[in-house]
Amino acid sequence: MSTVNEIASRKEIVTIISDSGKTAYDVADLMKRNRVGSIIVIDKKRQPMGIITERDMVKRVCLKNVASSRIKVEEIMSTPLITIMSYDSIETASRVMTKNKIKRLIILEADNRITGVLSASDITKHLAEILLDDHNQYRSLRFAIDLS
Repeated sequence: MSTVNEIASRKEIVTIISDSGKTAYDVADLMKRNRVGSIIVIDKKRQPMGIITERDMVKRVCLKNVASSRIKVEEIMSTPLITIMSYDSIETASRVMTKNKIKRLIILEADNRITGVLSASDITKHLAEILLDDHNQYRSLRFAIDLS
């Protein structure tokens, strides 16, 4: 079975440093420029500490009717950051996502270095590919049986 690192989409990992004075406006700009739906918040030692998703932006900025330039990164990010190791299985990732009701997992190496972000969409795409392969194999076998 595949590992989470093998199926995660290969988008650039976008981060923002906590306590840097950055605001919700900066986060929205980063998301737009990089075409991503989440940004990982790191500390000054580059260790992951939280995540900001589009949903966080809606709930903690838009719905509060406050200027995005007045809300700090630390007020928006979701913590604790839920992570998974790069060698973990897709099944493990699915269980963690379901248990925590989240759509993204941060993928880490043993040294706590971020190697990617696994989304529910990545898992769905991978499972769809498996189903399609199985279906094609079935059709080939069925065709061979019908010929005999």
